[in-house]
Amino acid sequence: MELSFWWMPLLWAFVIAGVLALAFVLTRRRMRRRPARAAVPVAHTERLTALPAYRRALTRYRALLALSVAAVVVALAAAVVLSARPVAVSAYQPELRNRDIVLCLDVSGSMVDYDAEIVDTFSDLVDEFDGERIGLVLFNASAATAFPLTSDYAFVEKQLSELGDKMRNADEDYSFANGTLLGNGSSLIGDGLGSCVMRFDDIGQERSRSIILATDNFVAGEQIVTLPEAGEFATENDVTVYGINPGDVASKSYIKDLADEFEKVVADTGGAYYALDDPGAIPAIVGQIQSEQAADMTGATQIVKTDIPVWPIVAGLVGTAGLMFLGWRLKR
Repeated sequence: MELSFWWMPLLWAFVIAGVLALAFVLTRRRMRRRPARAAVPVAHTERLTALPAYRRALTRYRALLALSVAAVVVALAAAVVLSARPVAVSAYQPELRNRDIVLCLDVSGSMVDYDAEIVDTFSDLVDEFDGERIGLVLFNASAATAFPLTSDYAFVEKQLSELGDKMRNADEDYSFANGTLLGNGSSLIGDGLGSCVMRFDDIGQERSRSIILATDNFVAGEQIVTLPEAGEFATENDVTVYGINPGDVASKSYIKDLADEFEKVVADTGGAYYALDDPGAIPAIVGQIQSEQAADMTGATQIVKTDIPVWPIVAGLVGTAGLMFLGWRLKR
């Protein structure tokens, strides 16, 4: 046990000493000013004080008086300890959930329906996160941040829900893709991945950084950054890329070379490649990120002070109750 305000007992000691000194001085002055009264002699008082009943009463009175003083001391000591705030001090190292996950979606026309399913699946997983930061970037000819990295899961869930609704009604409202059509082409995956890597902050800090990249990998147009260059950029910044390619199916063998390149780039970052069109892969990817990319760190040692006023309070109550009882007995 420690006292948060260790100086309080010293302050109380000075106050009590001052009160006692003041009481002593005032009593002395009063006694000096009080006129002397003539004493009344009483004969044979020794017979009275020698009586057994008198001795028992005197002994009882002295015992009650001593117990009363002890009760006052206990109550006063309890008050002093409480005023000094007794605490239990412990140290622990908290675990920090240092995971950043950016969901990077290709919102070209051929991907919108699939993106809606991914967004819905990812929205269902939000409740399972605990401390991870999540961000969302949409890209086509250019990239636009739907929302930056955040651990405000209520906000994330709301944004994903609204985005999913808009994607399912893309024929009527394509506003969710604003900012993604500023380049020449479509599905510029290299530019998209490079932009997603740049959405991570505090690059110098040790964190687990992952990108879930969903694209059909059918590039149409001239990219500023090629996919292999974007993959190298991700590796340089310790970002792991998990790729989902619903376009990698047997019926689209004419883009097999592009799919192989996509898979190699993802593997080089330490991630995994999924050649399927099942949004159910998302939970598996997130589980893999949480298990293999945990990078949970112990934070700086935290000192925790827990108030422990129970015993001083109990002692104060006992002392006060005892003083009241003894005072009642002294009057009898």
